[in-house]
Amino acid sequence: MAARSEMAVVELVEHDDDVVEPVDHVDRARGTVRDRASGVLGWLGRHRVLALTTVAVAVVAVAVPAALSVRADRARTDALAAQPGIAAPLAAAPGVAWTSPPWPGSYALSLSDHAWIRDDVLILWEQTGDATSSLRAVDAGTGNELWTAPLSSVPDLGDPMHRSTYDPTTCAAPDQGVVVCLMTDSWQLTPSADESQPALVEAATVRLRAFAATTGEVVLDRPVAPTTSFAPVGADVVVAQTPPSGPASLVRFDPSTGTERWSVDVPRPTGAAGSAFATVQVSGDEIAVSWLGTTALFTVDGDAAGELDADNVWQVRGHRLTPGVGATAQLRDLDTGRVVDLGDARVPWIGTDDGSEPDLLLLASDDRLSARDLMTGQLAWRVDWPAERTLNLVVVDDLLARQSDDGLAVLDLRTGEPLWSRSMSAVGQSMAADGRRLFVIASVVGTGPVVAAYDARDGRRVWQAPVPIAVESLAVVDHRLFAVGTEGVVAFGPDAG
Repeated sequence: MAARSEMAVVELVEHDDDVVEPVDHVDRARGTVRDRASGVLGWLGRHRVLALTTVAVAVVAVAVPAALSVRADRARTDALAAQPGIAAPLAAAPGVAWTSPPWPGSYALSLSDHAWIRDDVLILWEQTGDATSSLRAVDAGTGNELWTAPLSSVPDLGDPMHRSTYDPTTCAAPDQGVVVCLMTDSWQLTPSADESQPALVEAATVRLRAFAATTGEVVLDRPVAPTTSFAPVGADVVVAQTPPSGPASLVRFDPSTGTERWSVDVPRPTGAAGSAFATVQVSGDEIAVSWLGTTALFTVDGDAAGELDADNVWQVRGHRLTPGVGATAQLRDLDTGRVVDLGDARVPWIGTDDGSEPDLLLLASDDRLSARDLMTGQLAWRVDWPAERTLNLVVVDDLLARQSDDGLAVLDLRTGEPLWSRSMSAVGQSMAADGRRLFVIASVVGTGPVVAAYDARDGRRVWQAPVPIAVESLAVVDHRLFAVGTEGVVAFGPDAG
């Protein structure tokens, strides 16, 4: 410690009237504020209109972007809610609602066109290895089995080593409490005209049948042609039937009552090659009937809406594509007229797609993934993502996520710029999303299997939820998250937040 110096002698002097008083800085500051405030108020009084305009502009500058942001977020939420493959938002770890033992057709959960939830009933169209189709219905809240219904089973006709089978059975669920199935009523063996080709076991008679979701009761049952095609449109279905000659018929009706909305004839194309039987597809507000080299388009009200010069038409990322004509593999965009040479590439399967950047066509080859802009025909970007190591692709919120055998990677869908990646051991081969988070099955030391959620924008782990049984696949059915594996099915409830 430093030594203190001796105390100094202080001399007192008499106050002099000429000495300046100490300045009170606080009082001076208050006075300045009062003067400026008075000046501002005076200016506002003299320029009232301009002042009000300035304030209004400032308020608008803040409020309008905020309102537009809220509106855009609401519109995006509504758009996601219209896509059954997108999970309901899960900002926190969900609980397990129920588990069940494995079913013969449990993996129907993982197929987007084989499982639906109607009136709080989970309905699965199961196809087992013994060429049998059936429906299974369980309570979506508890997992309790409610009912089952057989659909079709291929009989033993002829030598199984020298015959092939065509089973037209298919099911779909309109937006009401029924599931509709086209099912084979009886079978026949049709010998081949070519002795080198096997005989064909095919449907002799076919029915269109509608089942009530809650009870399994048959609410509609009508015979249809073996070549019938149908698709859901809103709460109804549209059915196309092709006679031996003349036009095909297209009918829209309510499958729970049979009430017909409208019917039209689809003229038979002449001089064209292609499928001899009309096939109906519904995309958005457009109904497409394809056969004999053409596709007739109709509105959902049955009005003619044009024609395409192809009958093999795919709806891919917002565009209608058909195979091109040429020595090399090609795709022709029927909306823009552009032809894309594929080379050794192919259109990859995308597990979940929220429709972001619909003009970008994704193409996968053995060693890379690329994006082609269908509006310009130009290559948008290319990344070294080998197809053999790619387990799943997800398009969500203008991002492209890839699950590989060693982790997750996310890039900007528009530019191809890498955003983040995480190393992890893959468990199963599936990934789901709720629009803002990516869900994968992971293994945690000391915990076992979990469903982990990662922020799609920055890769941050948001939550993890333990899974009580071994599972390999995630599935989203009408916004509900499920997991399925060899030990059974897990249904997740709402998040804990």
